[in-house]
Amino acid sequence: MSYERTENPGVIEHRLLELAYTTDARITAPVLAYYAMCSIEDAEKVLDNLVAKDRISMEIADDGTIFYEIPDRQKLTPRREDPAPSRALVRASHPLPLALRGGRPASPGLAALLSLFVPGAGQLYAGRPVAALLWFLVVTAGYALILPGLVMHLFCIASAAGSAHRLNSTVAQLQLHAGHPA
Repeated sequence: MSYERTENPGVIEHRLLELAYTTDARITAPVLAYYAMCSIEDAEKVLDNLVAKDRISMEIADDGTIFYEIPDRQKLTPRREDPAPSRALVRASHPLPLALRGGRPASPGLAALLSLFVPGAGQLYAGRPVAALLWFLVVTAGYALILPGLVMHLFCIASAAGSAHRLNSTVAQLQLHAGHPA
């Protein structure tokens, strides 16, 4: 399971149910916080709210650990949910960044080299056209004052390499979540 961090009590409760019915783990606030990707305080609030509504019970172990029991808890096989269908009327298609056309990962070195010759070209290569335009304009304007232009150009080159690196990381994560090897 891969989750994003949350503070939403409804999401935390959903993850609590998933934890309770798919594992044999003893439910405590820190365990729920770890599993649900939330703070321990948010996990405690959700658990205390469910105790107040008599949905679950709070128990105290001999060592003083507070744990929570869910009535009629049984281990179920996790269901595999298909991604929710898109609610958009028209599916947005984003063209692949130039770096990914042909199925190859983006090269941070090539992105830096492109920005060395034309400020912003490396960002364009890494699929960031707005950043490319802004870097081009800022560096070009900076060259009117010579030294600021050189400094900005160096930052532009470093940013281009970073953009390519982040693009590769994002693509690798998307492939991992989609079940494809990186």
